[in-house]
Amino acid sequence: MNLIEDPFFQILIARLIQPGVIGLAITGSYSRNQNDPHSDVDVDIFAEALPADSYTLRIFDGKLVSLKYILLRDEYDSLTKPERAVWAVPGLRQLQILKDDSGELATLKQAALDFKWEPLQNAANEYAVEALMGCSEEARKIVGGLMGSDEAKVLYASWGMFKKLSFAAAVQAGLMIESENRIFDMLRDHFGRDHAWTRAFRLSFGMDVGNPSIPAFQIRGLASLDLYEQTHKLFESLITDERREVIEDALKVISSYKQGRSHA
Repeated sequence: MNLIEDPFFQILIARLIQPGVIGLAITGSYSRNQNDPHSDVDVDIFAEALPADSYTLRIFDGKLVSLKYILLRDEYDSLTKPERAVWAVPGLRQLQILKDDSGELATLKQAALDFKWEPLQNAANEYAVEALMGCSEEARKIVGGLMGSDEAKVLYASWGMFKKLSFAAAVQAGLMIESENRIFDMLRDHFGRDHAWTRAFRLSFGMDVGNPSIPAFQIRGLASLDLYEQTHKLFESLITDERREVIEDALKVISSYKQGRSHA
């Protein structure tokens, strides 16, 4: 599909090309030819400087349009950081360029096409282990919430742990995220549907419901503790000495709680 020939996108280009705009490109479902009647139109506006409102939503001709102003240097920088590259590389590779008089967008897209993950693997490992250590706080909150039957405390901490550890696993594995709609499936496919990490991942977010006789917040809290333990197993060989103490302390707290629960 040649978006430039579409009258809607021709009008969009005319509306958005202003002084200081280097070029325009479409990302998301429209760039992948996967859009449906409910899809929004994702527009990256490459500019010389960012406006005060660098992201907004508008309705153009009945379509929801997402407008994001971007600096070229920030996009190049995203190719050097693993936690950004897993999102940026697929998006840049999929760019449907609408306006690029200087050729700078085409050069950026080629840089993404030429991107290699291997030089970022060590940084990805460090990012993942740092996330695991950071979730030691959530682990303690979940244990405290479960012991006190505090639903809100358990669910909020479980939500935070799910987000941090699932993304850390994706980054450490170097999974290139072509669409946010696919990230859960990508993780499941990477680790395997029956893997202990996948089971904990699904239960902790409520994708699986578990035992109906147990309150949902307890199931999710316990699954989040399992997710911490299983993520530790994934990253165990990567853990550095300065992070080991905090992580192992969190594991002891989890183990102690589980042992006490089994004897209750």
